Amino acid sequence: MYSRNNIFGYSNQRKKIKSRTITAMVVIILMFSFLIWRVVYNMYIEGPSRKAMADAQYRIDETYGLRYNLIDCKGKDLLDYVVNYYAVIYPIDYFRFNEYTSKYDLKALTFILRNYNKDYDLEKLKDNSRGEKIKYKIDEDTYDKLKEIKGVKGFYTYAANDVVRDRIWKVENLLSNPKYYKEGVKDPLFKSNDSIEMQIYKKTKNNQYTKISFHKDVNNDLAEGKIIYPENNINVRLTLDKDMQDKVEDILHEEKYKKYDQIGVVLMESSTGKIRAMSQKNDNIYNANLGIPSTNGFYAGSIFKIIVEEAGLDKNLIDKDKVYTINGTLFPDSHEKLNQYTLEQALSYSSNDIFAQLGTKIGFRGIYEYAEKQGLLSKVLNFHHEQSGTLEVDSLSTSSGDISLLAIGQNVRMTPLEAVSIPNTIINNGIYVQPSLIDAYVNDNNEVLERITSKTYAVLKRETAETVKRHMMDVVNKGTGTQAYIKDMSIGGKTGTSEYYVNDKKYSDGWFVGFFQLRGKNYSMVVFVNNIDVDKEGKPDEEGGTTAAPIFKEVVNVLKGMD
Repeated sequence: MYSRNNIFGYSNQRKKIKSRTITAMVVIILMFSFLIWRVVYNMYIEGPSRKAMADAQYRIDETYGLRYNLIDCKGKDLLDYVVNYYAVIYPIDYFRFNEYTSKYDLKALTFILRNYNKDYDLEKLKDNSRGEKIKYKIDEDTYDKLKEIKGVKGFYTYAANDVVRDRIWKVENLLSNPKYYKEGVKDPLFKSNDSIEMQIYKKTKNNQYTKISFHKDVNNDLAEGKIIYPENNINVRLTLDKDMQDKVEDILHEEKYKKYDQIGVVLMESSTGKIRAMSQKNDNIYNANLGIPSTNGFYAGSIFKIIVEEAGLDKNLIDKDKVYTINGTLFPDSHEKLNQYTLEQALSYSSNDIFAQLGTKIGFRGIYEYAEKQGLLSKVLNFHHEQSGTLEVDSLSTSSGDISLLAIGQNVRMTPLEAVSIPNTIINNGIYVQPSLIDAYVNDNNEVLERITSKTYAVLKRETAETVKRHMMDVVNKGTGTQAYIKDMSIGGKTGTSEYYVNDKKYSDGWFVGFFQLRGKNYSMVVFVNNIDVDKEGKPDEEGGTTAAPIFKEVVNVLKGMD
Protein backbone atom coordinates (compact mmCIF):
# COMPACT_ATOMS: atom_id res chain seq x y z
CA MET A 1 0.00 0.00 0.00
CA TYR A 2 1.06 3.54 -0.74
CA SER A 3 1.51 5.82 2.12
CA ARG A 4 -0.39 9.08 2.27
CA ASN A 5 2.84 11.01 1.65
CA ASN A 6 3.63 9.00 -1.48
CA ILE A 7 0.19 9.70 -2.92
CA PHE A 8 0.47 13.44 -2.37
CA GLY A 9 4.04 13.52 -3.73
CA TYR A 10 2.96 11.83 -6.95
CA SER A 11 0.09 14.24 -7.35
CA ASN A 12 2.36 17.27 -6.94
CA GLN A 13 4.79 15.89 -9.50
CA ARG A 14 1.98 15.52 -12.04
CA LYS A 15 0.91 19.07 -11.43
CA LYS A 16 4.44 20.35 -12.07
CA ILE A 17 4.71 18.40 -15.33
CA LYS A 18 1.34 19.72 -16.48
CA SER A 19 2.35 23.28 -15.63
CA ARG A 20 5.60 22.99 -17.56
CA THR A 21 3.76 21.54 -20.53
CA ILE A 22 1.29 24.45 -20.59
CA THR A 23 4.14 26.94 -20.30
CA ALA A 24 5.98 25.30 -23.18
CA MET A 25 2.84 25.33 -25.31
CA VAL A 26 2.28 29.01 -24.55
CA VAL A 27 5.87 29.78 -25.53
CA ILE A 28 5.49 27.81 -28.77
CA ILE A 29 2.22 29.60 -29.58
CA LEU A 30 3.81 32.97 -28.86
CA MET A 31 6.83 32.15 -30.99
CA PHE A 32 4.61 30.91 -33.80
CA SER A 33 2.44 34.04 -33.53
CA PHE A 34 5.55 36.20 -33.63
CA LEU A 35 6.76 34.41 -36.75
CA ILE A 36 3.37 34.91 -38.42
CA TRP A 37 3.43 38.59 -37.44
CA ARG A 38 6.93 38.96 -38.88
CA VAL A 39 5.86 37.38 -42.14
CA VAL A 40 2.81 39.64 -42.38
CA TYR A 41 4.86 42.69 -41.41
CA ASN A 42 7.58 41.97 -43.95
CA MET A 43 5.16 41.12 -46.75
CA TYR A 44 2.46 43.73 -46.35
CA ILE A 45 3.92 46.55 -44.28
CA GLU A 46 7.65 46.72 -44.92
CA GLY A 47 7.44 44.65 -48.08
CA PRO A 48 6.54 47.35 -50.62
CA SER A 49 9.24 49.77 -49.46
CA ARG A 50 11.87 47.02 -49.23
CA LYS A 51 10.89 45.79 -52.65
CA ALA A 52 11.26 49.32 -53.98
CA MET A 53 14.70 49.56 -52.38
CA ALA A 54 15.70 46.21 -53.85
CA ASP A 55 14.33 47.15 -57.26
CA ALA A 56 16.18 50.47 -57.10
CA GLN A 57 19.46 48.59 -56.73
CA TYR A 58 18.76 46.86 -60.04
CA ARG A 59 16.98 49.64 -61.94
CA ILE A 60 18.04 53.07 -63.15
CA ASP A 61 15.40 55.59 -64.21
CA GLU A 62 15.94 58.71 -66.30
CA THR A 63 13.00 61.12 -66.38
CA TYR A 64 12.33 63.84 -68.93
CA GLY A 65 9.77 66.35 -70.13
CA LEU A 66 7.08 67.73 -67.81
CA ARG A 67 4.93 65.95 -65.28
CA TYR A 68 1.90 66.95 -67.32
CA ASN A 69 0.79 67.81 -70.83
CA LEU A 70 0.16 71.48 -71.61
CA ILE A 71 -2.40 71.53 -74.40
CA ASP A 72 -4.51 74.11 -76.22
CA CYS A 73 -8.30 74.29 -76.33
CA LYS A 74 -8.35 71.64 -79.08
CA GLY A 75 -5.94 69.23 -77.39
CA LYS A 76 -2.76 70.18 -79.30
CA ASP A 77 0.60 70.34 -77.53
CA LEU A 78 1.55 73.93 -76.81
CA LEU A 79 5.16 73.45 -75.76
CA ASP A 80 8.02 72.97 -78.17
CA TYR A 81 10.07 69.81 -77.72
CA VAL A 82 13.48 68.74 -78.95
CA VAL A 83 15.22 65.36 -78.83
CA ASN A 84 18.38 65.63 -76.71
CA TYR A 85 20.99 62.89 -76.36
CA TYR A 86 22.90 61.96 -73.22
CA ALA A 87 25.76 59.73 -72.12
CA VAL A 88 25.75 58.76 -68.44
CA ILE A 89 28.65 57.49 -66.30
CA TYR A 90 28.52 56.07 -62.78
CA PRO A 91 32.20 56.48 -61.80
CA ILE A 92 32.22 53.87 -58.98
CA ASP A 93 30.70 51.17 -61.17
CA TYR A 94 32.77 52.22 -64.18
CA PHE A 95 36.14 51.94 -62.42
CA ARG A 96 35.24 48.99 -60.18
CA PHE A 97 33.51 46.51 -62.49
CA ASN A 98 35.25 46.88 -65.87
CA GLU A 99 38.31 44.77 -65.09
CA TYR A 100 37.28 42.11 -67.62
CA THR A 101 35.60 44.46 -70.10
CA SER A 102 37.05 44.75 -73.58
CA LYS A 103 39.89 47.28 -73.50
CA TYR A 104 39.00 48.21 -77.06
CA ASP A 105 35.49 49.22 -75.99
CA LEU A 106 36.79 51.20 -73.04
CA LYS A 107 39.25 53.08 -75.23
CA ALA A 108 36.59 53.68 -77.87
CA LEU A 109 34.24 55.10 -75.25
CA THR A 110 36.94 57.41 -73.91
CA PHE A 111 37.98 58.55 -77.36
CA ILE A 112 34.45 59.21 -78.67
CA LEU A 113 33.48 61.31 -75.65
CA ARG A 114 36.72 63.27 -75.64
CA ASN A 115 36.52 63.79 -79.38
CA TYR A 116 33.05 65.35 -78.98
CA ASN A 117 34.10 67.53 -76.04
CA LYS A 118 37.60 67.66 -74.60
CA ASP A 119 36.09 68.24 -71.15
CA TYR A 120 34.34 64.86 -71.30
CA ASP A 121 37.47 63.13 -69.99
CA LEU A 122 36.74 59.89 -68.11
CA GLU A 123 40.19 59.86 -66.52
CA LYS A 124 39.25 62.92 -64.51
CA LEU A 125 36.39 60.99 -62.92
CA LYS A 126 38.80 58.94 -60.80
CA ASP A 127 38.87 61.89 -58.43
CA ASN A 128 35.10 61.75 -58.01
CA SER A 129 35.26 60.27 -54.50
CA ARG A 130 31.51 60.34 -53.96
CA GLY A 131 30.84 58.53 -57.20
CA GLU A 132 28.06 60.86 -58.25
CA LYS A 133 26.39 60.22 -61.57
CA ILE A 134 27.86 62.24 -64.44
CA LYS A 135 25.58 63.18 -67.35
CA TYR A 136 27.07 64.41 -70.61
CA LYS A 137 24.93 66.07 -73.27
CA ILE A 138 25.95 64.86 -76.72
CA ASP A 139 24.78 65.14 -80.32
CA GLU A 140 22.97 62.53 -82.37
CA ASP A 141 26.08 61.39 -84.25
CA THR A 142 27.99 60.79 -81.01
CA TYR A 143 24.95 59.03 -79.57
CA ASP A 144 24.84 56.63 -82.55
CA LYS A 145 28.54 55.84 -82.14
CA LEU A 146 28.25 55.21 -78.40
CA LYS A 147 25.24 52.94 -78.87
CA GLU A 148 27.52 50.50 -80.69
CA ILE A 149 29.63 50.04 -77.55
CA LYS A 150 28.28 47.12 -75.51
CA GLY A 151 29.16 45.64 -72.15
CA VAL A 152 30.78 48.63 -70.46
CA LYS A 153 29.55 48.67 -66.88
CA GLY A 154 28.49 51.92 -65.25
CA PHE A 155 27.73 53.50 -68.64
CA TYR A 156 24.64 53.98 -70.81
CA THR A 157 23.11 56.38 -73.31
CA TYR A 158 19.56 57.57 -73.88
CA ALA A 159 17.51 60.05 -75.91
CA ALA A 160 14.98 62.35 -74.23
CA ASN A 161 12.15 64.50 -75.56
CA ASP A 162 12.96 67.70 -73.63
CA VAL A 163 11.01 70.95 -73.42
CA VAL A 164 12.62 73.80 -75.34
CA ARG A 165 13.28 76.64 -72.89
CA ASP A 166 15.11 79.16 -75.07
CA ARG A 167 12.10 81.52 -75.36
CA ILE A 168 11.88 82.09 -71.63
CA TRP A 169 9.25 84.88 -71.75
CA LYS A 170 6.83 82.93 -73.95
CA VAL A 171 3.63 82.58 -71.97
CA GLU A 172 3.60 78.77 -72.23
CA ASN A 173 7.15 78.56 -70.88
CA LEU A 174 6.32 80.94 -68.03
CA LEU A 175 3.31 78.86 -67.04
CA SER A 176 5.22 75.58 -67.00
CA ASN A 177 8.11 76.85 -64.88
CA PRO A 178 7.36 77.26 -61.14
CA LYS A 179 10.80 78.77 -60.43
CA TYR A 180 12.67 81.92 -61.35
CA TYR A 181 16.12 83.39 -60.87
CA LYS A 182 16.59 86.41 -58.67
CA GLU A 183 19.54 88.72 -59.10
CA GLY A 184 22.23 87.97 -56.53
CA VAL A 185 20.78 84.54 -55.66
CA LYS A 186 22.54 81.49 -57.12
CA ASP A 187 19.75 78.93 -56.97
CA PRO A 188 16.27 79.45 -58.47
CA LEU A 189 13.42 80.38 -56.15
CA PHE A 190 9.82 79.24 -56.20
CA LYS A 191 7.43 81.82 -57.59
CA SER A 192 4.85 83.43 -55.31
CA ASN A 193 2.52 80.93 -53.70
CA ASP A 194 -0.66 82.47 -55.15
CA SER A 195 0.67 82.80 -58.70
CA ILE A 196 -0.88 80.99 -61.66
CA GLU A 197 2.40 79.11 -62.14
CA MET A 198 2.26 77.74 -58.59
CA GLN A 199 -1.43 76.92 -59.00
CA ILE A 200 -0.48 74.59 -61.85
CA TYR A 201 2.52 73.24 -59.93
CA LYS A 202 0.40 72.33 -56.90
CA LYS A 203 -2.25 70.66 -59.06
CA THR A 204 0.30 68.50 -60.85
CA LYS A 205 3.04 67.90 -58.25
CA ASN A 206 1.92 64.31 -57.61
CA ASN A 207 2.05 63.43 -61.31
CA GLN A 208 4.67 61.07 -62.70
CA TYR A 209 7.28 61.89 -65.34
CA THR A 210 7.80 59.91 -68.50
CA LYS A 211 10.93 57.85 -67.89
CA ILE A 212 13.40 55.50 -69.50
CA SER A 213 14.07 52.55 -67.21
CA PHE A 214 17.28 50.50 -67.41
CA HIS A 215 17.35 47.08 -65.67
CA LYS A 216 20.65 46.11 -64.07
CA ASP A 217 21.45 42.43 -63.38
CA VAL A 218 23.65 40.98 -60.62
CA ASN A 219 26.67 41.36 -62.88
CA ASN A 220 25.97 45.12 -63.27
CA ASP A 221 25.09 44.70 -66.94
CA LEU A 222 22.34 47.03 -68.17
CA ALA A 223 19.53 45.95 -70.44
CA GLU A 224 18.22 48.22 -73.20
CA GLY A 225 16.23 51.15 -71.79
CA LYS A 226 12.45 50.87 -71.79
CA ILE A 227 10.17 53.92 -72.01
CA ILE A 228 7.48 53.99 -69.33
CA TYR A 229 4.66 56.47 -69.82
CA PRO A 230 2.78 57.78 -66.77
CA GLU A 231 -0.85 56.94 -66.15
CA ASN A 232 -3.61 58.93 -64.45
CA ASN A 233 -1.75 62.23 -64.61
CA ILE A 234 -3.56 65.56 -64.28
CA ASN A 235 -2.95 67.62 -67.42
CA VAL A 236 -3.48 71.32 -68.11
CA ARG A 237 -5.69 72.54 -70.95
CA LEU A 238 -5.35 76.22 -71.75
CA THR A 239 -7.82 78.50 -73.50
CA LEU A 240 -5.20 79.25 -76.18
CA ASP A 241 -5.81 78.14 -79.75
CA LYS A 242 -2.39 77.07 -81.05
CA ASP A 243 -3.31 77.71 -84.67
CA MET A 244 -4.40 81.27 -83.88
CA GLN A 245 -1.37 81.81 -81.67
CA ASP A 246 1.02 80.67 -84.40
CA LYS A 247 -0.68 82.82 -87.05
CA VAL A 248 -0.38 85.93 -84.90
CA GLU A 249 3.29 85.24 -84.17
CA ASP A 250 3.98 84.80 -87.89
CA ILE A 251 2.56 88.27 -88.53
CA LEU A 252 4.69 89.86 -85.82
CA HIS A 253 7.84 88.37 -87.34
CA GLU A 254 7.21 89.87 -90.78
CA GLU A 255 10.01 91.99 -92.23
CA LYS A 256 7.94 95.19 -92.16
CA TYR A 257 7.85 95.10 -88.35
CA LYS A 258 11.58 94.47 -87.99
CA LYS A 259 12.32 97.93 -86.57
CA TYR A 260 10.13 97.40 -83.50
CA ASP A 261 11.81 95.72 -80.54
CA GLN A 262 8.56 94.38 -79.16
CA ILE A 263 4.93 94.00 -80.21
CA GLY A 264 2.30 92.38 -78.02
CA VAL A 265 -1.10 90.99 -79.04
CA VAL A 266 -3.85 89.59 -76.82
CA LEU A 267 -6.88 88.06 -78.57
CA MET A 268 -9.88 87.01 -76.50
CA GLU A 269 -13.26 85.39 -77.09
CA SER A 270 -15.54 88.12 -75.80
CA SER A 271 -18.44 86.26 -74.18
CA THR A 272 -16.30 83.73 -72.30
CA GLY A 273 -13.14 85.70 -71.56
CA LYS A 274 -11.05 82.84 -72.97
CA ILE A 275 -7.75 84.09 -74.35
CA ARG A 276 -7.19 82.50 -77.76
CA ALA A 277 -3.82 84.08 -78.51
CA MET A 278 -1.29 85.82 -76.29
CA SER A 279 1.63 86.45 -78.59
CA GLN A 280 4.55 88.79 -78.89
CA LYS A 281 7.33 89.46 -81.35
CA ASN A 282 10.32 88.60 -79.15
CA ASP A 283 9.99 86.04 -76.36
CA ASN A 284 13.62 86.40 -75.33
CA ILE A 285 13.67 89.95 -73.97
CA TYR A 286 10.54 90.42 -71.84
CA ASN A 287 6.79 89.80 -71.87
CA ALA A 288 5.11 93.04 -72.88
CA ASN A 289 1.60 91.60 -72.54
CA LEU A 290 2.24 91.18 -68.81
CA GLY A 291 3.66 94.71 -68.53
CA ILE A 292 7.28 93.60 -68.23
CA PRO A 293 9.83 95.23 -67.85
CA SER A 294 7.85 98.28 -66.75
CA THR A 295 6.52 99.13 -63.33
CA ASN A 296 2.69 99.08 -63.38
CA GLY A 297 2.56 98.55 -67.13
CA PHE A 298 2.89 101.06 -69.96
CA TYR A 299 1.39 104.51 -70.43
CA ALA A 300 -1.99 103.99 -72.06
CA GLY A 301 -2.54 107.15 -74.06
CA SER A 302 -5.89 107.75 -75.71
CA ILE A 303 -7.31 104.22 -75.36
CA PHE A 304 -8.16 105.38 -71.83
CA LYS A 305 -10.61 107.91 -73.25
CA ILE A 306 -13.12 105.05 -73.56
CA ILE A 307 -13.12 104.71 -69.75
CA VAL A 308 -13.69 108.45 -69.39
CA GLU A 309 -16.60 108.42 -71.81
CA GLU A 310 -18.13 105.40 -70.06
CA ALA A 311 -17.91 107.05 -66.66
CA GLY A 312 -19.41 110.33 -67.88
CA LEU A 313 -22.32 108.72 -69.72
CA ASP A 314 -23.07 106.10 -67.07
CA LYS A 315 -23.19 108.72 -64.30
CA ASN A 316 -25.15 111.17 -66.48
CA LEU A 317 -22.38 113.76 -66.09
CA ILE A 318 -21.98 114.34 -69.82
CA ASP A 319 -24.45 114.57 -72.71
CA LYS A 320 -23.90 112.39 -75.77
CA ASP A 321 -25.79 114.92 -77.93
CA LYS A 322 -24.05 118.07 -76.72
CA VAL A 323 -21.59 119.98 -78.92
CA TYR A 324 -18.33 120.79 -77.11
CA THR A 325 -16.07 123.70 -78.02
CA ILE A 326 -12.26 123.72 -77.93
CA ASN A 327 -10.99 126.15 -75.30
CA GLY A 328 -7.25 125.73 -75.86
CA THR A 329 -6.46 126.38 -72.20
CA LEU A 330 -5.25 123.00 -71.04
CA PHE A 331 -3.53 121.86 -74.24
CA PRO A 332 -2.65 124.93 -76.31
CA ASP A 333 -0.37 122.86 -78.58
CA SER A 334 -2.94 120.12 -79.17
CA HIS A 335 -3.39 119.31 -82.86
CA GLU A 336 -7.16 119.50 -83.18
CA LYS A 337 -9.10 118.59 -86.33
CA LEU A 338 -12.19 120.65 -85.50
CA ASN A 339 -13.12 123.63 -83.39
CA GLN A 340 -16.29 122.01 -82.11
CA TYR A 341 -17.06 118.33 -81.50
CA THR A 342 -19.93 116.09 -80.62
CA LEU A 343 -18.97 113.38 -78.16
CA GLU A 344 -18.82 110.86 -81.02
CA GLN A 345 -16.47 113.15 -82.98
CA ALA A 346 -14.32 113.80 -79.94
CA LEU A 347 -13.67 110.07 -79.57
CA SER A 348 -13.36 109.44 -83.32
CA TYR A 349 -10.70 112.13 -83.76
CA SER A 350 -9.26 111.62 -80.26
CA SER A 351 -9.58 115.23 -79.12
CA ASN A 352 -7.33 115.84 -76.14
CA ASP A 353 -8.90 119.23 -75.46
CA ILE A 354 -12.48 117.93 -75.24
CA PHE A 355 -11.58 114.90 -73.13
CA ALA A 356 -9.55 117.09 -70.78
CA GLN A 357 -12.72 119.13 -70.24
CA LEU A 358 -14.78 115.97 -69.72
CA GLY A 359 -12.25 114.62 -67.24
CA THR A 360 -12.42 117.68 -64.99
CA LYS A 361 -16.21 117.42 -65.05
CA ILE A 362 -16.28 113.73 -64.10
CA GLY A 363 -13.50 113.93 -61.49
CA PHE A 364 -10.95 111.46 -60.24
CA ARG A 365 -13.29 109.22 -58.24
CA GLY A 366 -15.64 108.63 -61.14
CA ILE A 367 -12.84 107.75 -63.54
CA TYR A 368 -11.10 105.56 -60.97
CA GLU A 369 -14.30 103.61 -60.27
CA TYR A 370 -14.78 102.53 -63.90
CA ALA A 371 -11.11 101.72 -64.40
CA GLU A 372 -11.04 99.60 -61.26
CA LYS A 373 -14.25 97.71 -62.08
CA GLN A 374 -12.83 96.68 -65.47
CA GLY A 375 -9.66 95.20 -63.98
CA LEU A 376 -7.28 97.92 -65.14
CA LEU A 377 -5.67 98.38 -61.73
CA SER A 378 -4.93 94.81 -60.67
CA LYS A 379 -3.33 91.65 -61.98
CA VAL A 380 -5.52 89.73 -64.41
CA LEU A 381 -4.05 86.22 -64.59
CA ASN A 382 -1.75 86.53 -61.56
CA PHE A 383 1.52 85.56 -63.20
CA HIS A 384 4.42 85.93 -60.80
CA HIS A 385 6.02 88.73 -62.84
CA GLU A 386 2.75 90.27 -64.07
CA GLN A 387 2.35 94.00 -63.43
CA SER A 388 -0.82 95.82 -62.39
CA GLY A 389 -1.96 99.16 -63.75
CA THR A 390 -2.20 102.40 -61.83
CA LEU A 391 -3.48 105.96 -62.08
CA GLU A 392 -0.53 108.21 -61.32
CA VAL A 393 -2.70 110.86 -59.70
CA ASP A 394 -3.15 111.59 -56.01
CA SER A 395 -6.72 110.54 -55.15
CA LEU A 396 -7.12 113.80 -53.21
CA SER A 397 -5.87 115.95 -56.07
CA THR A 398 -8.29 118.57 -57.45
CA SER A 399 -5.76 119.97 -59.91
CA SER A 400 -7.35 120.39 -63.33
CA GLY A 401 -3.98 119.65 -64.89
CA ASP A 402 -3.70 116.26 -63.15
CA ILE A 403 -7.26 115.25 -64.01
CA SER A 404 -6.84 116.42 -67.61
CA LEU A 405 -3.71 114.30 -68.10
CA LEU A 406 -5.57 111.41 -66.53
CA ALA A 407 -8.50 111.83 -68.93
CA ILE A 408 -6.27 111.55 -72.00
CA GLY A 409 -4.33 108.60 -70.56
CA GLN A 410 -0.93 110.27 -70.19
CA ASN A 411 -0.54 109.47 -66.50
CA VAL A 412 -2.32 106.12 -66.67
CA ARG A 413 -0.37 102.87 -66.78
CA MET A 414 -1.74 99.47 -67.72
CA THR A 415 -0.70 96.19 -69.30
CA PRO A 416 -1.98 94.98 -72.68
CA LEU A 417 -3.54 92.06 -70.81
CA GLU A 418 -5.54 94.53 -68.72
CA ALA A 419 -6.35 96.71 -71.73
CA VAL A 420 -8.16 93.93 -73.63
CA SER A 421 -11.06 94.32 -71.18
CA ILE A 422 -11.74 97.88 -72.41
CA PRO A 423 -13.29 96.85 -75.74
CA ASN A 424 -14.54 93.59 -74.27
CA THR A 425 -16.86 95.26 -71.76
CA ILE A 426 -18.35 97.33 -74.58
CA ILE A 427 -19.00 94.42 -76.96
CA ASN A 428 -20.49 92.46 -74.02
CA ASN A 429 -23.12 95.19 -73.54
CA GLY A 430 -21.58 96.50 -70.32
CA ILE A 431 -20.68 93.15 -68.74
CA TYR A 432 -17.12 92.66 -67.52
CA VAL A 433 -15.77 89.15 -68.18
CA GLN A 434 -12.46 88.40 -66.52
CA PRO A 435 -9.91 87.07 -69.02
CA SER A 436 -8.84 83.47 -68.43
CA LEU A 437 -5.96 81.30 -69.61
CA ILE A 438 -6.60 77.94 -67.90
CA ASP A 439 -9.64 76.25 -69.40
CA ALA A 440 -9.62 73.01 -67.39
CA TYR A 441 -7.57 70.30 -65.73
CA VAL A 442 -8.02 67.13 -67.77
CA ASN A 443 -7.00 63.47 -67.85
CA ASP A 444 -4.93 61.75 -70.53
CA ASN A 445 -8.02 61.48 -72.75
CA ASN A 446 -8.65 65.24 -72.52
CA GLU A 447 -11.71 64.61 -70.33
CA VAL A 448 -12.45 67.36 -67.84
CA LEU A 449 -11.49 66.75 -64.21
CA GLU A 450 -12.00 70.35 -63.11
CA ARG A 451 -13.24 73.27 -65.19
CA ILE A 452 -12.17 76.86 -64.57
CA THR A 453 -14.79 79.59 -65.00
CA SER A 454 -14.40 83.35 -65.36
CA LYS A 455 -15.79 85.99 -63.04
CA THR A 456 -18.45 88.21 -64.66
CA TYR A 457 -20.47 91.20 -63.47
CA ALA A 458 -22.23 94.28 -64.81
CA VAL A 459 -20.14 97.46 -65.13
CA LEU A 460 -22.16 99.70 -67.44
CA LYS A 461 -25.75 100.33 -68.32
CA ARG A 462 -26.62 98.64 -71.60
CA GLU A 463 -27.46 101.96 -73.24
CA THR A 464 -24.04 103.33 -72.20
CA ALA A 465 -22.28 100.36 -73.80
CA GLU A 466 -24.36 100.72 -76.99
CA THR A 467 -23.46 104.40 -77.30
CA VAL A 468 -19.74 103.81 -76.78
CA LYS A 469 -19.86 100.88 -79.21
CA ARG A 470 -21.23 103.12 -81.98
CA HIS A 471 -18.56 105.72 -81.24
CA MET A 472 -15.79 103.08 -81.37
CA MET A 473 -17.07 101.89 -84.74
CA ASP A 474 -16.90 105.48 -85.98
CA VAL A 475 -13.24 105.59 -84.87
CA VAL A 476 -12.55 102.79 -87.38
CA ASN A 477 -14.92 103.95 -90.11
CA LYS A 478 -13.83 107.59 -90.28
CA GLY A 479 -11.59 108.52 -87.35
CA THR A 480 -8.03 107.83 -86.18
CA GLY A 481 -8.45 104.05 -86.58
CA THR A 482 -9.25 103.81 -90.29
CA GLN A 483 -6.21 101.59 -90.89
CA ALA A 484 -8.07 98.87 -88.96
CA TYR A 485 -11.08 99.11 -91.31
CA ILE A 486 -12.14 95.96 -93.20
CA LYS A 487 -14.96 96.10 -95.69
CA ASP A 488 -18.19 94.32 -94.69
CA MET A 489 -17.00 93.74 -91.12
CA SER A 490 -18.31 95.42 -87.96
CA ILE A 491 -15.12 96.57 -86.25
CA GLY A 492 -14.88 99.04 -83.41
CA GLY A 493 -11.77 100.30 -81.68
CA LYS A 494 -9.68 103.08 -80.25
CA THR A 495 -6.17 104.22 -81.04
CA GLY A 496 -3.69 105.34 -78.41
CA THR A 497 -0.32 107.06 -78.55
CA SER A 498 1.58 107.59 -75.33
CA GLU A 499 4.44 110.02 -74.78
CA TYR A 500 6.88 109.78 -71.89
CA TYR A 501 10.48 110.48 -70.92
CA VAL A 502 13.23 108.20 -69.67
CA ASN A 503 16.45 109.94 -68.60
CA ASP A 504 15.33 113.07 -70.46
CA LYS A 505 14.83 111.14 -73.69
CA LYS A 506 11.39 111.10 -75.25
CA TYR A 507 9.66 107.83 -76.10
CA SER A 508 6.28 106.83 -77.49
CA ASP A 509 4.21 103.63 -77.69
CA GLY A 510 1.35 102.78 -80.05
CA TRP A 511 -1.93 101.09 -79.01
CA PHE A 512 -5.07 99.82 -80.62
CA VAL A 513 -7.90 98.15 -78.70
CA GLY A 514 -10.91 96.84 -80.56
CA PHE A 515 -13.61 94.25 -81.18
CA PHE A 516 -14.85 92.35 -84.22
CA GLN A 517 -17.15 89.48 -85.11
CA LEU A 518 -15.95 86.36 -86.91
CA ARG A 519 -18.02 83.29 -87.79
CA GLY A 520 -20.75 84.28 -85.35
CA LYS A 521 -18.42 84.97 -82.39
CA ASN A 522 -17.34 88.29 -80.94
CA TYR A 523 -13.66 88.80 -80.24
CA SER A 524 -11.73 91.51 -78.46
CA MET A 525 -8.10 92.31 -79.17
CA VAL A 526 -5.34 94.66 -78.08
CA VAL A 527 -2.21 95.45 -80.06
CA PHE A 528 0.70 97.18 -78.32
CA VAL A 529 3.77 98.45 -80.21
CA ASN A 530 6.63 99.40 -77.93
CA ASN A 531 8.89 102.36 -78.74
CA ILE A 532 7.53 103.78 -81.98
CA ASP A 533 9.23 106.69 -83.78
CA VAL A 534 8.95 110.23 -82.41
CA ASP A 535 10.36 113.43 -83.87
CA LYS A 536 12.09 116.27 -82.09
CA GLU A 537 9.19 118.73 -82.32
CA GLY A 538 6.83 116.92 -80.00
CA LYS A 539 4.47 115.27 -82.47
CA PRO A 540 5.03 111.55 -83.06
CA ASP A 541 6.18 110.51 -86.51
CA GLU A 542 4.16 107.37 -85.83
CA GLU A 543 0.96 106.93 -83.86
CA GLY A 544 -1.21 104.11 -82.60
CA GLY A 545 -3.38 104.51 -85.67
CA THR A 546 -0.42 103.99 -88.03
CA THR A 547 1.39 101.24 -86.12
CA ALA A 548 -0.96 99.14 -83.97
CA ALA A 549 -4.15 99.53 -86.03
CA PRO A 550 -2.67 97.99 -89.22
CA ILE A 551 -1.47 94.99 -87.21
CA PHE A 552 -4.97 94.59 -85.79
CA LYS A 553 -6.36 94.56 -89.32
CA GLU A 554 -3.78 92.05 -90.52
CA VAL A 555 -4.54 89.67 -87.65
CA VAL A 556 -8.29 89.82 -88.35
CA ASN A 557 -7.73 89.15 -92.04
CA VAL A 558 -5.53 86.14 -91.30
CA LEU A 559 -8.10 84.74 -88.87
CA LYS A 560 -10.77 85.17 -91.55
CA GLY A 561 -8.78 82.88 -93.81
CA MET A 562 -8.46 80.09 -91.24
CA ASP A 563 -10.73 77.05 -91.42
